[in-house]
Amino acid sequence: MPEVHQRDHYFDNVKFVLIALVVIGHALEPLYSTSESAKALYNFIYFFHIPLFVFITGYFSKKSGKLAPYLVLYVVFESLYTLLDYYLNGRSSLQFTFFLPYWVTWYLLAVVIWKIALPYFAKLRYPILFASCLAVLAGYVSTLGYTLSALRAINFFPFFLAGYYMKREYFGYLFKRPVKIASALIMILTLGFLFLYGQRLNCEWLWGSYTYAKLGSTEWYAGIYRIGIAAVSVMLSIGVLSLIPTRRTTISEPGIRTMYPFLLHGFVLLIMEHQDIFRHIHTWADQLLLVLFAAAMTFIFSMKWVETVCRVVFKPDLSFLYKKKSSPL
Repeated sequence: MPEVHQRDHYFDNVKFVLIALVVIGHALEPLYSTSESAKALYNFIYFFHIPLFVFITGYFSKKSGKLAPYLVLYVVFESLYTLLDYYLNGRSSLQFTFFLPYWVTWYLLAVVIWKIALPYFAKLRYPILFASCLAVLAGYVSTLGYTLSALRAINFFPFFLAGYYMKREYFGYLFKRPVKIASALIMILTLGFLFLYGQRLNCEWLWGSYTYAKLGSTEWYAGIYRIGIAAVSVMLSIGVLSLIPTRRTTISEPGIRTMYPFLLHGFVLLIMEHQDIFRHIHTWADQLLLVLFAAAMTFIFSMKWVETVCRVVFKPDLSFLYKKKSSPL
């Protein structure tokens, strides 16, 4: 009988938790400058959720090096978000800027860059170390920025490589009881520290989109700040991976379809912002409801029926672009 491979529910759980944090983080963003609690939670999420998502993307890049699906999604959703922006904000002209990714679409373009760069870095003796040095040095290059997601792609590439070289058996060390207890304490202490003392932290450091000069750090040693942020990101990422359940749970099945909430939630939040809904959110209770709404939206957009309805957008039939295979004589 052929060998039956069981699905690893742990990674489905990880992916759902991470995409839920992406949506929650974006929902909190409009409150960043007006609410200290929203700012603290936002910074906490952004310390690890992008690096960890990149890590998981790298881990699954062992199985597939395809670029076309990401490029197609990028073109489709870059166009859709541009159209929505044009409609909501009454732009004088419609301009498709495919070299300047619109909001969440940067990740799709970054994945393409990582997958192209991967074979070349895989030839190096110490690829992660080399990529890490490159990430630190890139912050000094004034010409890098949002164009083609270049700076973000460079800054997070070490996490992609770390995921690519990670082996499944290594995760076992994270599930030991002492590691779980330490992880929970570190997460709680970090969140508490950000609530008490983290108000001066600029979230733009966590985005990885800006050079040190644009972040206001013109010192020659500004790269040390990037190293420090990366160290905290690694620590918190390990903590999150340790605490996520390994068995099948309620979030395992929707965790299979994380691309749908990732690319769809932005439309809802942009419309909410255009309707000025966020200005009505003031109290802790309001913010809790917003977080629950974001989590529920993640769950809904991860349902099977959403995949069915949106298939034409997410997986368009492009067979007409290719030559037909000639039949053998």
